[in-house]
Amino acid sequence: MRTTNLFILRGHVGQAPKAFGKTAKVNVATDRVWTDSKGERKEETDWVTISLLNEKVAQWALTHVVKGDAVYAECRIADGSYKDKAGETVYTTDVIANAFHKLDLGNRDDAGA
Repeated sequence: MRTTNLFILRGHVGQAPKAFGKTAKVNVATDRVWTDSKGERKEETDWVTISLLNEKVAQWALTHVVKGDAVYAECRIADGSYKDKAGETVYTTDVIANAFHKLDLGNRDDAGA
């Protein structure tokens, strides 16, 4: 059986993407809205840091994406680990973009890499 590791995210950029060598990272906000047991409307923002490991996509984002832009990303979740300065193992969960697009909400078309 084939398996799938796909995470789709649509949200707004919280700050300009940041370069990390030939890659980049971008923070994206998404909103969750629900009604609690008392019937009150609740809203909460989740922040997701997306790694843009494809050099072409990273450079495009660094040039064209700014704070507030609406974006769409198709990502995969990857677990990793590294040793900190004290030699302890630190475990990470990363969101890595397979596709990353800037959305034009005026006409619902998208553009990007």
